[in-house]
Amino acid sequence: MQFRPLMKDSRTILTNLIIFFLLMCGFSVCLAAPLPVQLAGFAFRGNSCQIEQYYPFVSEVDKEKLDNGQSVLDHELSEKIKNIQLKNIHLITDKYSNLEAPPLTLACCLDNEMVSREEYVDGYKIVIDLSAQILLFDFTSFKLIACYPFSIQLIHFSKLKPTDEIISKMIRNLLLSNKYEINLLDEFTHVLANVEIKKFYGGAMQVTDVIIEKKAMPFLPEKFKKHSRDFETFVAQNFGKYLSKNQSISILPYTKGYSIGNKMAVRFSNAEVFHLKIPDPQFAIQLTIRGFKKVFIDEKVSGSSWVYGAFAHVSITQPLLNKSYLDENVKNGVVKIIPALQKSVDEWPIYQESLMGCDVGLFDKLTKYLSEKTEYKKVKEVLARCR
Repeated sequence: MQFRPLMKDSRTILTNLIIFFLLMCGFSVCLAAPLPVQLAGFAFRGNSCQIEQYYPFVSEVDKEKLDNGQSVLDHELSEKIKNIQLKNIHLITDKYSNLEAPPLTLACCLDNEMVSREEYVDGYKIVIDLSAQILLFDFTSFKLIACYPFSIQLIHFSKLKPTDEIISKMIRNLLLSNKYEINLLDEFTHVLANVEIKKFYGGAMQVTDVIIEKKAMPFLPEKFKKHSRDFETFVAQNFGKYLSKNQSISILPYTKGYSIGNKMAVRFSNAEVFHLKIPDPQFAIQLTIRGFKKVFIDEKVSGSSWVYGAFAHVSITQPLLNKSYLDENVKNGVVKIIPALQKSVDEWPIYQESLMGCDVGLFDKLTKYLSEKTEYKKVKEVLARCR
């Protein structure tokens, strides 16, 4: 008996398998439809009675309404989002869309408004800090799923005395125009376009504790000396912002002293207040601000050079397993030249830059190193679990 190879049949089977595989891939792609997410709009962290106290200038802008009754901030947010390409989600901006089930909900939540005014011989220095969070939560259970913090800072010099009216106009421009080439809502859309929104995340990180040691207190501005809890929150927000940005992870909001029953109050432009449930973090971050110091370097006719240093301690643990991934003292310094003709120096902004300045600050540098340097290998593995 003579056997003949079944080459033709083998090719046919192989071809059919390839076609079947390609069809299944196409079917899988069809199944992976964009995730529907409802845009809730612009919001403020806190209850209604706290909004005007914590955010006096932004809350005034929020009172501005269009002819249809919509807040100008809600309208501007919706318009900004139309111009960006989002990853794997279908963002629903019509609040009255008919869906079979309530979708996940997204909000831009303001959590800090800070204004500093300093008088100099020839004018005034104005520093405005606005920070917010992209909040993703389940509308049916009001459970927070993910949080991506972000912020903007404007440093402006003016010959006119910065009255509240002038500050109000400046903040309005930081929300509704590009006059200063930075805009909080632009930053919101930029961050949103670069993160992956999901129903579930592998792990959750949170700054759970901030400790300000006594030797750091004399360097703080009066507003933080009087209200040290506000400074703790400011530190947690900035560390979380850089960690989220540099490692592309969600980080739960800092809540110590500001939440009851592990819930966070969020008030929207239509006056609705939701109390979002914040899940327990798998990984806890503790920050200790140990102190600040300046060191003289050199002096010339034009001025003197100094290094302004910030000293901190950072630990990352997994409380349930009693495991530690990071536990070390860290420090950073920035060089500043103080002009000889400058009669007075407000040194806190320089110390703040050393601690949390973009590119040059301790928090920005450290959170980048966590995935770059071999000594942080354990932390890098933790970060991978949180994406």
